[in-house]
Amino acid sequence: MANVGWGTCRSWAIRNRADPFAVGGPSCGLGGDHATTVPRMKIRHVSSAAASRGDAVFVLAPDGRIDAGGSLADALKNAKATGDLSSDFRSVQVFHQARRSGCKRLGVVGIGKPTEVTTERLRRVAAMAQGRAAAHEVAQFSLVVPANVIKKAKPLAAGMAIAEGIVLGAYKYQAPAKKPAKKAHAVQARVAAHGLSKAHEAEFARGLQLGAKSAQGAVFARDLENQPANILTPTAMAKAAKKLTGGRLTVKVLDEKAMAKLKMGALLGVSRGSVEPAKLIVFEYKTPGAKGNVCVIGKGLTFDSGGISIKPAGRMDEMRYDMCGAGAVMGLFHALSNGALGSYKPKRNIIGIIAAAENMPDADAQRPGDVVTAMDGHTIEVLNTDAEGRLVLADAICYAKKFYKPKKMCDLATLTGAVVVALGHEMAGIMGSDQKLIDELKAAGDVADEPLWQLPLWQCHKDQVKSRFADLANINSPAHGNGSTAGGAFLSYFAGDTPWAHLDIAGASYGGLAKDYYKSGATGTAVRTLLHWIRGL
Repeated sequence: MANVGWGTCRSWAIRNRADPFAVGGPSCGLGGDHATTVPRMKIRHVSSAAASRGDAVFVLAPDGRIDAGGSLADALKNAKATGDLSSDFRSVQVFHQARRSGCKRLGVVGIGKPTEVTTERLRRVAAMAQGRAAAHEVAQFSLVVPANVIKKAKPLAAGMAIAEGIVLGAYKYQAPAKKPAKKAHAVQARVAAHGLSKAHEAEFARGLQLGAKSAQGAVFARDLENQPANILTPTAMAKAAKKLTGGRLTVKVLDEKAMAKLKMGALLGVSRGSVEPAKLIVFEYKTPGAKGNVCVIGKGLTFDSGGISIKPAGRMDEMRYDMCGAGAVMGLFHALSNGALGSYKPKRNIIGIIAAAENMPDADAQRPGDVVTAMDGHTIEVLNTDAEGRLVLADAICYAKKFYKPKKMCDLATLTGAVVVALGHEMAGIMGSDQKLIDELKAAGDVADEPLWQLPLWQCHKDQVKSRFADLANINSPAHGNGSTAGGAFLSYFAGDTPWAHLDIAGASYGGLAKDYYKSGATGTAVRTLLHWIRGL
């Protein structure tokens, strides 16, 4: 069947009309130009002597000996003498110093036993130092890290985690408001590692640089993901993507006319109920000497009402987060364009594809029971219009295969509530067709402290999404259960023989426990995981 289900959408004039109720402007970052809502954190690597002076100097304190250099020896001795100094993990004390010391405040952040130090602990205590410095309303603070804190984590990983903690911890979403935003504090950090060899010091400094750029990508993702749907429309997301163009990165945007020519009936079927036109956003990051491509694909539902299969009203506002897969892809390319690869030279070009759309219950919206045709010819029975993410991803995967013939590809999506039931908010699910690729991504997630838990994807799951009225159905029967795996099983038909992995980040993308470098709202998850994976290609 040719192009089943796309049909005639409302006129282009209506689809592209200006929204008289649109809200935007400098205070919200989008609606006009997008910019992160906090000043970019500046992190400098300095000597421990240079870091020991200033309005706020923080030291990471392990159990036992705290060696932060001779300049801070007396201050630490006096702090210990008060009996208030603690090295317990996440304990924080601030001791005011005499003016002649050169250090107005000495902050001590406990990290526990050196043998128990992990990158996650370092990330958290670095964020705590930044937060306490900001509370004292200083413009700049220092952080001194004793060598015995770094040994277990290794210098490169330690530097990355500390920079990530500082940058992520400083992030605060600035909502649209009548009053101007309050001035941000502690937006400059000087970081020193005391007692390392020259070689390890260089690795630590390199880690700081890489970690800062990785975290800035995650902050960019968070800021997009936190935007309300009337501000972050598919068109606004495409404009934000185009602003990343430069150097090795090019960005192109396909409109609905172009997608209709490609017969992307699955994606356009989702979009037809909304006055906001869908966009297909394509990133190309060329690496010197690359042999072939890898593709990263993101679900970009800027709002998901469920369509005709409408969601319950309670917490529907959280469907602003249904574009967090796209947010991760945007954050990745923000980081790549700002040098987050450092000296790493992946052997593949990095391609990113975002299917951006709204899912709304208009009179022209697709109905349960409709049959649409994807770009590769698969026909799909739409049993539930709220299972729309897999539809837009299907066409994005087809586009990736046709035009880029990737060696490997992965998609990221807030695909199912079922994955939250299974895994909660502290990890994402992963499944796919290629165990080596799955293992690579899981390893990258472990390094980033963004764990991935593998779910099964068997032939029986693929059989569950076959339809009597088309090639495939977009959901399986409620009697089957395994809702998250069913979504992956559906996508597997479009991935075909290409090594492919699917990350269901519905839980990990927002709503997790606060952990110092994350307070609430969007987490920006998977940006750092993808960077670790790409660095290893």
